[in-house]
Amino acid sequence: MHLDPLALQIASLAVAAFTALVLGLASFRTRRHALATRLAEFAQGTASPFAPAQAVPATPTQAGALRRALASVAWLARPSRREELVRLESRLQQAGIRGASSVTAYLATKIALPTGFLGALLLYNASKADHIEPVFVVGVVVFAAGFYLPDLWLSSRTRSRQTQIERALPDALDLLVTCVEAGLGLDAALQRVADEIRLAWPELSGEFRTTFLEVKAGMPRIEAFRRLAARTGVRDLKSLSATLTQTEIFGTSVAIALRVQAEGIRVRRMQRAEEKAAYVGVKMTLPLVLCILPSLMAIIVGPAIINIAQQLLPWLGGKR
Repeated sequence: MHLDPLALQIASLAVAAFTALVLGLASFRTRRHALATRLAEFAQGTASPFAPAQAVPATPTQAGALRRALASVAWLARPSRREELVRLESRLQQAGIRGASSVTAYLATKIALPTGFLGALLLYNASKADHIEPVFVVGVVVFAAGFYLPDLWLSSRTRSRQTQIERALPDALDLLVTCVEAGLGLDAALQRVADEIRLAWPELSGEFRTTFLEVKAGMPRIEAFRRLAARTGVRDLKSLSATLTQTEIFGTSVAIALRVQAEGIRVRRMQRAEEKAAYVGVKMTLPLVLCILPSLMAIIVGPAIINIAQQLLPWLGGKR
């Protein structure tokens, strides 16, 4: 077996880039910000807000060098316009991917993944006696697939997360109404609901807990709810944020506003379900015509065609 030296070098570089990406993602995942750690400890009651801050372990030199290398790789795919970068940060937040290095890791993935795919293709092509033809076209397709695969994954993750939040929202609002009517404040009710739905709906529980921590840190409640709607991208949460903003400004009853909002969300969810049910008949038309109808016609008309051929063709041919 003869290996092409150029293809082997490209494949080695691709494997090295992919390994660096995996190690960088692992280091980003294990890293926690000191302020986020203290807020989480304060919310759980395990730390005092007036306790002196503990020393944060220094970042290892290797991890810092790896982050700088990933930043250099991510620079190749970095958007040129500020609006596009902000939009990308918003998409990552809506998918639940947050942190100072999330954008860098995502952009580095968009470079390392297609490079790895292309290197694997060249290595596979060099190891085979019958080469893939045309390798240039296949390489372009593989590179494009690796480049756009993170976008498809991010869109799928965002839709799945938003669906889970939409499903959990009516029940969470009912619990929120119950807590508010029982005498709890809105902030304490958010914390209580977040604890109650943590096992059943962890996505919405995490968002409510983040909003509670932001309010406890001194952020205005209106701004905290606006950030909640922006982080998730869920339309019902945007409506909830607008409703709570109006109750905060005009001083109306929070419990009544939440109850009306919960009923409206349930009505909209029922309407979306009825809309999807109405699409079933239209969506079934294509498989019915292409798959079921030919088989049905073959079963019904097939025997008749065979009998006609056996009885009529001899007469047409002059044979009896």
